[in-house]
Amino acid sequence: MSERSDHELVEAFIEGDNKAFSVIVERHRARLTTVARRYTHNDTDAQDVVQEALLRASCNLHKYRRKSALSTWLHRLVMNCGYDYVKHRSNQQNSSLDVDFIDDDRNHLLAHNPNEFLDDKLAVREALELLRQDQRDALYWTDIEGYGIAEVAAAQGVAPGTIKSRRARARSVLRDAMA
Repeated sequence: MSERSDHELVEAFIEGDNKAFSVIVERHRARLTTVARRYTHNDTDAQDVVQEALLRASCNLHKYRRKSALSTWLHRLVMNCGYDYVKHRSNQQNSSLDVDFIDDDRNHLLAHNPNEFLDDKLAVREALELLRQDQRDALYWTDIEGYGIAEVAAAQGVAPGTIKSRRARARSVLRDAMA
């Protein structure tokens, strides 16, 4: 680590040396994380609290008065962020995933379920693996990306009829695999 003092690092950071703040973070992170754990009781949330405190520190380092040690000022920032974390957690209602919790009046058209078509996606992916690369490319560039047969043929350096036949074979293989 740097042999510069905290006060020298603060001055360097205020003058535009972003690496100086990185040194400050490396120097104090472990201790700040220990303080944050008192509020969060787990490492993941403690890291979030420290991250928030360090963000506040980087934005407000020019306000640091240098009457106390930098570690004291950072410690106080973590305590404030920890307090905000506890306050936020106590304001949240603990909800379970019981059936009573789910609102039947929600708009199902606006709801997103990433697993809704998972079986279909996996089947299509497996079917695509059955295709030769040139067939897959012809199908992708024409049917998915929307390029014309002539454009794809010119880009691949083949005749338009070649792209048509590759795409037709690809569609046939996919149709058979999905049936």
